[in-house]
Amino acid sequence: MRSILLRIRRLLERLSLLPEMDDPEMILKAIARDVTFRGINLWILITATVVASVGLNVNSTAVIIGAMLISPLMGPIIGVGVSLAIYDVALFRKSLRNLIVAVVFSLTTSAIYFALSPLKEPGSELIARTTPTIWDVVIAFFGGLSGIIAALGREKRTNVIAGVAIATALMPPLCTAGYGIGTLQGRFFLGALYLFFINAVFISASAYTTLQIIRFPNKEFVDKAYQLRIRRLFLGIAIATLLPSLYVAYTVVQDAFEETRVQKFLEEGFSPYPFTSVVEHKRVKLGDSVLLRIVLVGEPLSKQQVETLYALLHRTYKLPHYRLEVIQGLEKGELIRKEFFRLTDSLQALREQIAAYKHQEVEKNRLKEEMRALFSNIQAAGIERIDLGDDTVVVVLVKPYLPAADQSRVITWLQTRLNAREVRVVDYEKHN
Repeated sequence: MRSILLRIRRLLERLSLLPEMDDPEMILKAIARDVTFRGINLWILITATVVASVGLNVNSTAVIIGAMLISPLMGPIIGVGVSLAIYDVALFRKSLRNLIVAVVFSLTTSAIYFALSPLKEPGSELIARTTPTIWDVVIAFFGGLSGIIAALGREKRTNVIAGVAIATALMPPLCTAGYGIGTLQGRFFLGALYLFFINAVFISASAYTTLQIIRFPNKEFVDKAYQLRIRRLFLGIAIATLLPSLYVAYTVVQDAFEETRVQKFLEEGFSPYPFTSVVEHKRVKLGDSVLLRIVLVGEPLSKQQVETLYALLHRTYKLPHYRLEVIQGLEKGELIRKEFFRLTDSLQALREQIAAYKHQEVEKNRLKEEMRALFSNIQAAGIERIDLGDDTVVVVLVKPYLPAADQSRVITWLQTRLNAREVRVVDYEKHN
């Protein structure tokens, strides 16, 4: 029994922060110094905001990370948590005032940038900041925990502070909120501002919790009732901040489960049709229902076969709120119609389309010549664009079918050449 207690004691000694902790007065001076946004600190914040806004605008993760490393936003947020933990009213007011100044300057700078920028379409980096979940809460709390522990040490670990700045990502949500203001899109403003609020609250909460656990000396003497009020207030704010993120996390998980079932349906449901391939699928939310739009190439499915798939989607894959739309429109292109379906009775309709799309056919022929010149193992090729309403897919038929490495090169080349986001390579011989 004694040996077990001794081991526990040694473990607690190993985990203790006290041996490496700086003098409390020096810690508070350093935290108070980082709280202020004036002069150099304020200009660093403005430049970091511009850098982050550009990174979000051009969808560059590297640039966004650089802006997070530059940004001094962490200071007043840690200051709020520390001031509440030690009941320092002056530090609390100073931290809160400077945090508001930082938020206003960041929002104004990013809003001006996005209002003037010619690139208005949101990329994945902007969209990612609009739906915070419980995982953002976890990241903010444990990231803040790393930050406050590093701040307590005699040796300031700059690598930890840099890592916390990247992990908690305070700057991108503010710039995304600025994008919402600059482009008048409330969804981006509210979603991103909520993410920033989550980060700020739970970074402060981690600082507050840490100092309470290690019994950091209070700045002022306060009675137990006052301490209890502060704790209840902080806990109430944290819970109120947490609840919406739980709901968003639930919807994200549900969406992931549904996408998994859809993928399984596409793999297994179409296995009885070896001469028909799914080249694209998209889920579109329509109120309480979801439209699953599927694009097929190869042998067209009959109405009865489509109805069978629809029933399969509902019963076997447990997606009763899904509607199914099957697009078998690849016969519109002359080359793909000849190579896939051999529909000779549609030649007159195709001739009429050729008159309207003559310049497109010239471009396709030029592309095929370039493709054969660049990729000598391609004997025959066909290219067609499929319009999906709000998106376009480029489908490429090749003979013989290419290995994965060559397919990747063809896709990359066509994405650059046609400025296309989605390119699919299809085996000609499978459907001929």
